[in-house]
Amino acid sequence: MAGYKPLLVVAIDMGTTYSGYAFSFQHEFLANKLKITTNKVWQDGYNHLHTSYKTPTSVLIDPEWQFHSFGYEAEAKYSDLTKNKGEKNWLLFRRFKMNLYRCEISESMELESLSGQRFNALSVFAMSIRYLKEHLSQSLPQQVADSEIQYVITVPAIWDEDAKQFMRKAAVQAGIPSEQVTLALEPEAASIFCQALLATKGSGGDMSDPDDISATGSRYIVVDAGGGTVDTTVHEIVKGELKELHKASGGGWGGTQVDQEFQDLLMEIFTTKVMHEFGKKYKSDQLELEREFEINKRRVSHNDQQIASFRLPASLREVFSLYNTCSLEEHVSNSRFAGLVRFTGDKMRINGKVMQNLMKPTIQKIVSHVETLMADPKCSGISHILLVGGFSDSPFLQENFRKNFPTVVVVTPLDAVLSVMKGAVIFGHHPGVIRIRLATFTYGLDTCTEFDARVHDRKKMVVVEGERFCNDIFCRFVAMNEEVPFGKGTEEEVYSPMCTGQTEMEFPVFKSTEESPMYTTDPSCTLLGTFIVPMPALMGERNREVGVRFVFGGTELMVKAEEKTTGKLVEAAFNFITK
Repeated sequence: MAGYKPLLVVAIDMGTTYSGYAFSFQHEFLANKLKITTNKVWQDGYNHLHTSYKTPTSVLIDPEWQFHSFGYEAEAKYSDLTKNKGEKNWLLFRRFKMNLYRCEISESMELESLSGQRFNALSVFAMSIRYLKEHLSQSLPQQVADSEIQYVITVPAIWDEDAKQFMRKAAVQAGIPSEQVTLALEPEAASIFCQALLATKGSGGDMSDPDDISATGSRYIVVDAGGGTVDTTVHEIVKGELKELHKASGGGWGGTQVDQEFQDLLMEIFTTKVMHEFGKKYKSDQLELEREFEINKRRVSHNDQQIASFRLPASLREVFSLYNTCSLEEHVSNSRFAGLVRFTGDKMRINGKVMQNLMKPTIQKIVSHVETLMADPKCSGISHILLVGGFSDSPFLQENFRKNFPTVVVVTPLDAVLSVMKGAVIFGHHPGVIRIRLATFTYGLDTCTEFDARVHDRKKMVVVEGERFCNDIFCRFVAMNEEVPFGKGTEEEVYSPMCTGQTEMEFPVFKSTEESPMYTTDPSCTLLGTFIVPMPALMGERNREVGVRFVFGGTELMVKAEEKTTGKLVEAAFNFITK
C-alpha cells in the first residue's frame, strides 16, 4: 500500500547451499541503515566446533511425510539415522534451489531426495521459508504483530518470472500474506548494501577500498557469486540512487560447480564404482567429506604448494579394499596423482595445484562473462568490480579477478557472504533505491485487431459476429533493454470485447527476445501467464472497454487493468505458473 512503512523488515536469504535471515526495525533504519541484526548462532550439528551466520539449505521430512528439521540439525539427524541404518522412508533434500533455474516450473513439480524418493517441490520450499520465519520469531528482541512485518525474499536476478512467482507462492504457503512479501534481486541487494557501507566509511564501515564509488556518475559491476548461480548487474550512481546499465545476467557457475569437480576427482582417485557404493552405504560419511571440502575450498589461494588436508573416512578405505587387491597408496602412486595426493593415517592430503585445477573451470566462466560485460559499450567507464556472495570469499577467485582486470579496483566487502542478506533488509525499507532498471525482455499482450489482408497472415483470420479479426497479435508495452523507472506505468491501451455477451476478458501475457515481434506465435515469444478482467455489466455490449497498463521497474512484473464501465481495478491478478 502506498506510503506504508513496516515496523520490521525481515530478509530471508535461501541460498543453494546455505540460508539465513537478517532484520532491522524502522527506527533502527532511520538512525543507521547498517544496524541490521543477523542470527549468529547456527550451530554446527556435527561437532559444535563453530557457529555460523548461515545454516545449510537442507530439509528433513519424516516417514509420515511431515517436516522434521532444517539446516545443521537436519543433516545431523540424517547422519545419525544412516549410521544406525534407520533412514528408510526419511527424506533429506539438499541444494534444491537450482531446480528453479531454467526448468519448467509448476506447482506439481517434484524434487528428488538423497535416497531417491520424490516430494512436492513447492512444499519443500515452503517448509524452508516457514522454518526460517519461525526461527526468526524466537530471536526477536520484542513482540511484533505479524501485520507489521515486511518480508523480503532474495532471488537470483537471472531467474525467469515463473521462478520468482514460485518463490512468492512458497512464501504464501509458509504463512506470509502476499502483500507482505517483496522479492529482492540478489546482486541488486548486494549493491545496495555496499553503497550503504560506503556511506558510513570512517564510522565503522569497511570496504577495504580507498576509492569512493558512491559519487554521482560512478559505474561498477556487481558479481554475486553464490552457491548455485553467479549473478551480475551493472550500476551507475545517479543522485544517490542506482540506475541499471545492463540487464542482469549470469549463469550456473556457483560454488557447487567446484563441488562437482571435487566429486569427479574422487571418482578418478577411488574409481566410480567405489564412490557410488560409498555414497549408497555411508551417506553420513559422504556428507562429512563434502563439508570438509567446503572448508578447504575457501582456503585455496595462488600458492600452489598449499596442502589441503581432509579426514579420510575409514568406511571409504573399506569400500576401496572390496574392489581392489592393491592398497590405496599403491593405487594412487600408479596414477596421474602420484606425488599430488597422499594418505597419512586417517588424512588425505591434496596438493594446492590440484585444488586450484578444481576451481579454474568455474572461475574462468565467471571471468569470461565479466570480460564480455566490460567490452559492452553500455558498460564503458567501469571503475570497480564488487565481489559478493559466499563464493567470493575465496582468495583464489579474488586473485583471479585482480589478475584479469588490472585496470579496475576489485572490492570484496567484509563478510561478503552477508552482503545480499543485509542489502535486502535495506531494500525492504527503501524499495525505490533502484531508480531505473532495464527491461529484461520485450513484454506484451496477445490481442486481436481488425484483419487487414495487406498486412496479416490469412491463417490467423477469424470471423466473429460477421466481422473479420486477426488473432495472435503481439501488442508491445515495453521493448527489451528499454529503461523503465521504478513504479512507472506504461501508457494505457484500451480493449473491447469481441462478443456482445462477453462477461470477462482474458489477457495472455507474453515475453519475447525480439524488439518488435508481430505475432505471439513467433519463435521468440513465450507465454508467461494470463489475467482475467470480469465484465459483468453488459450495458454497451461490445462497446465496453478495459484499460490495461504494465508497471515496470520493480523486481516483479505487474499488470493493472480497469473495467471502464464500473471503474473496477484489477491488479497483478494473474499466475505465471501455468502448468
